[in-house]
Amino acid sequence: MASLSDQRETLGHLSLLAVQDITDLWRDASMLDLDSRSFRGVIRQGVPELIDPYAATAGDLAAAWYNEAAPELAYRATPAALPPKEQLTVSSAWALYSDGKAALARLSGLAQRTIFNAQRETIVGNVRMETGARWARHASANACPFCKMMATRGAVYSTEGAATTVGSERWEPKRNSKGQRVGGDVGRRARSRGSQDPGDRYHDHCRCMAVEVRPGRSYEPPPYVEEWEQQYIDAVRATPGVGEYGAIDVKAVLAHMAKNG
Repeated sequence: MASLSDQRETLGHLSLLAVQDITDLWRDASMLDLDSRSFRGVIRQGVPELIDPYAATAGDLAAAWYNEAAPELAYRATPAALPPKEQLTVSSAWALYSDGKAALARLSGLAQRTIFNAQRETIVGNVRMETGARWARHASANACPFCKMMATRGAVYSTEGAATTVGSERWEPKRNSKGQRVGGDVGRRARSRGSQDPGDRYHDHCRCMAVEVRPGRSYEPPPYVEEWEQQYIDAVRATPGVGEYGAIDVKAVLAHMAKNG
């Protein structure tokens, strides 16, 4: 089975190919007047068609990786449905509200997000269908503070909704009497984390992945996540009671993590 780093590298390669295709489309269309209706029409129609095959490949691969995680189990994963082309068309039109490199950067972010989302939604959708399955958010070592915070929760997600909000709990790792971490899954509930939503679940250029935890399996986060857990705890302690009614202010926590992480 492909390692998580190999899976992320494969998704990144698909994203690079999609971005190259979009760049070529932009260059060819730039022979038209960049402010013309024709140019915008080419981009709006062409970008979704270029992204779709790469997203479909990402979904197929994610389903295969899901099955390979526990080949002895009867459940067989299927790829998530692709986003409607109308949705990608609207996003492409939004990108064109910027000019030149900024617009092209937005289109590149759209391609990368759509391709990684195909993997994420395939994993989450199949976890929802397979009894006893869970999933974890796996962030890269250079992740942003929000992704770090979400990745510290381990394999506590059983539905998509469980991971899209910050929740009202802080999850801390299971530790033995010596303070050593035991196992990969996070355990007991602790102080309130608050209910504020600090942003979208996945942002442009986010390389987080959803990792399936099939029934009877466990999840061991990368070693650097333990440092993130401490950064989060330190940030909570450094920003006590700044939220409404004394609740944890997630934005303040993230700001502290960004400054000191």
